[in-house]
Amino acid sequence: MSTTYTENRIREALKLSKGNALKARKLITKWCAQDQRLLQGIANPHMTGIVAHAIERVTAKISRGEPAPIEEAVIHKSESEGEFGKELLKSFAMGAPAKFAQESFSAPMKKKQASQSHIDAILRLAGKKKQS
Repeated sequence: MSTTYTENRIREALKLSKGNALKARKLITKWCAQDQRLLQGIANPHMTGIVAHAIERVTAKISRGEPAPIEEAVIHKSESEGEFGKELLKSFAMGAPAKFAQESFSAPMKKKQASQSHIDAILRLAGKKKQS
């Protein structure tokens, strides 16, 4: 692989960072996440060392008796997931959407008006109304 592309990108980063090597390094790292050709051009001369380090790390774990890492869980999409969205849209269209974290309560979600005896009790506790 030609080093021309990699060298030109490094020169461009240095120019954009006005000669500041630290800023150029951060910029090139950002570019490497998006540009496979640049990443490969930078890492290729060091690939044997990188691979040797990775193999050494895993063999050391094996010799210590550490278990293999658990594979990431695979998410299977079921047919019922599409139904959830439909049910959610229906509840909004009907005018009675479920409140967050209160979906399973069977009590109604609407506020009820306080009774007069309740209002009187609160006012008595507040000391604003004398008991008759």
